[in-house]
Amino acid sequence: MHYNYSLIIDENLSSSDSQYWNRPTPVNCDHVRIVGICLCISAFVGISLNGTLVSSFIRHKVLRSSPNIYILFISIMGLFASCTILPLTGTSSVYCRWLYQRRGCQLSAAIAFLYGCSSSYLLCVVSLSRCYILVRPFAANRVTVK
Repeated sequence: MHYNYSLIIDENLSSSDSQYWNRPTPVNCDHVRIVGICLCISAFVGISLNGTLVSSFIRHKVLRSSPNIYILFISIMGLFASCTILPLTGTSSVYCRWLYQRRGCQLSAAIAFLYGCSSSYLLCVVSLSRCYILVRPFAANRVTVK
């Protein structure tokens, strides 16, 4: 299928121009809308499930063990991403253009970067914790604080 990119691509526009952010996507809009709907659904599921997990950690103090605290922080980061990144990208994909101008793009990119880095670091800490418990099972009790 052939698309007319001459209406979308304009070399005279810079990213500081407001018309730059109102251009439609250069791909088939029906496919982009399907992705946007999936992103909005995943935002709703992420908010509800991560919110349930965080609220259960808050309500039940028995769950607050040392390994579970890492899971709590991962779910907090997932809740944060489900509230910020997914709705911005999903709604823009449904409308087939970026709705939030330059500042919204920069904010979304910064939040996505922080979310990605913090999730990676938290998963690394969880794996190191599990490795320490497997390698030195009797010394693991001295590492945790009661």
